[in-house]
Amino acid sequence: MSKKDIITGVLIAAALLGYMNKDFLIKDLPAKIFGSHSYKSETLKIVLNTPTDDLSEYSINLNTLIRTANIYEGLVAFDRNLKIVPALAVSWGNIGQNTWEFKLRKDVRFHNGEPFDAGSVINSFNEAKESGGSLVKTVLNNIEEIKPMDNYTVRVTTRDPDPLILSKLTKFFISLPDHVGTGPYKFAEWEKGVRLSLTAFDDYWGRLPDYRNVDYMVVQDKNQRQSDFDEGLTDILVAVPKEQAIELPKDQLRTSYSLEVNFLMFKLDDPILSDRAAREAIRTIFDPSKIEEIGNNFVRQVSQFVAPGVFGYNPNIPLFQFDEAKRAKSIFGSQRKKVSLDYLSTYRTLTEYLSKQLLDAGFLVDANAIEPEALLNKIKNNESQMFVIGWQADNGDAGDFLDAFIHSTGEFNNGRYTNVVVDKLIEKSRKDLNPLSRLQTLQTIMSLVDKDLIGIPLFESSRLYAVKKGVKWEPRLDGLVLASDVK
Repeated sequence: MSKKDIITGVLIAAALLGYMNKDFLIKDLPAKIFGSHSYKSETLKIVLNTPTDDLSEYSINLNTLIRTANIYEGLVAFDRNLKIVPALAVSWGNIGQNTWEFKLRKDVRFHNGEPFDAGSVINSFNEAKESGGSLVKTVLNNIEEIKPMDNYTVRVTTRDPDPLILSKLTKFFISLPDHVGTGPYKFAEWEKGVRLSLTAFDDYWGRLPDYRNVDYMVVQDKNQRQSDFDEGLTDILVAVPKEQAIELPKDQLRTSYSLEVNFLMFKLDDPILSDRAAREAIRTIFDPSKIEEIGNNFVRQVSQFVAPGVFGYNPNIPLFQFDEAKRAKSIFGSQRKKVSLDYLSTYRTLTEYLSKQLLDAGFLVDANAIEPEALLNKIKNNESQMFVIGWQADNGDAGDFLDAFIHSTGEFNNGRYTNVVVDKLIEKSRKDLNPLSRLQTLQTIMSLVDKDLIGIPLFESSRLYAVKKGVKWEPRLDGLVLASDVK
């Protein structure tokens, strides 16, 4: 038996006992010991349609994270199916209602060669509190303290029990200044608004990627994006227009449902829409198959305000069954009731259909296309009679939606929906650290909200990608396009 066989055999045994990541071991251990890892020579080209002027490790914007999640890592991460997996922490546990302990990965180095340890976590947390912006507000606001127990153990103390702390920590990256992280790729060059170049980090602790060099390109012109892909200049094209997706060969099209549910919401303190009979009539007039057709069948019908795959989704709520014979028409007799419908310009074709159906049902519809920020402000101020909007479960959990739209004090629920039982259940779910009981609570809430008919879930949207022949890559539920996933 050779020395190589002995070393590999011992380390495989260690992996089976849980001391190493087996995927890393099988693919990359020989390379790390004997220096034989072979990268693909060509540069991987991933093309996006939206530029970013921010490569901050503190950004939680998906457009930025698609780029930065290659460079930086957190204590934990999502896998492609939104399951929490180890990253810079190898294990963790809840040792009290407000206290979590994390065991850190050893022998990890930053891209500049500095070692990673508990002090790195503390320093990043302190830096984030000073300049983290939206990260602090949405991710770290409930964390009171992170303190080291030894060089490779930290304790995280929250102000209140937080069942979503692990999901939130997937976006808290450990970093050093000047775009230095611990991820599989390190920063190489940035031409703002045009190109971010990355190169593989040879001393990465995990599985080394297949491509040494990666370019995240920005091409905003739709025709140029398509022609570049057709000419083989693009490996992965992100945000493919539906009309292009229809024309793509099936082996080059990748689709993934986005966990974003789009819905029509009612202003429940409105004189017309406070009448449940009027809302029930509206429920009958929209044909889900027609809506799917409008979305070129790249969208699908949903039964509730969160999508399948989101923690809290209730599988016992049935899909609405449209029946043309039961569709409400002229529900106010010879009179017509005037209603306003606010929507984003991207919903124009959908809104034309909704408006037509509402007109047949006896409404005079004033449809208003407005920008996202203006729409959110109208909703916050309780100024929108009806609105169409989408909500994406970034954390894979129903809690954020319930807090924002359903709880009586929710940011986007001012003056609309109030249910004392639902409020109490939402408040309970915020502190319940038992996944099974919390799931039951969330599913009960979804059922009660469905019965109260506060709005109409319309569809779940999808993400569309084009992939060059010969390139192996599958989409993730979180929308990240990570170069290390490409083979």
